[in-house]
Amino acid sequence: MDENMTGSEAAKRQMRKLLFPASLGHTKFDDAFKPAADVAIVRLIDSPLRLPAAPIEQRLLAKLKAGPVFFESLVQVVAADLYREELRKGAGVLDIGLFRGRLFNNDIVRELKAADGILWKIYHEREIA
Repeated sequence: MDENMTGSEAAKRQMRKLLFPASLGHTKFDDAFKPAADVAIVRLIDSPLRLPAAPIEQRLLAKLKAGPVFFESLVQVVAADLYREELRKGAGVLDIGLFRGRLFNNDIVRELKAADGILWKIYHEREIA
């Protein structure tokens, strides 16, 4: 413990570390997102292999019905929607305002990749050209 820190300050600091891991503080998308993500395009598959199951999949599908979307833009739009929904539910008291939509980026990217080839197709730069 820092010599200038009281016991309660140290406890609060430790609690923040537990509740808000450092990985949530990234201002950019995590490493899982980086490979050509800025030029990747997501497009619905004509005959999906299944219906969307998770709420994030349902939101992604709804956004993609309007047409192909850049991967990064899709993640940002869905993250902003999820953030607004959580605020309506009262999540503002949990300080999610510090992270805004970034809080949901990893989950959205994971869902996008998991359903690639099942509900939609992610086309990378080399496939688009």
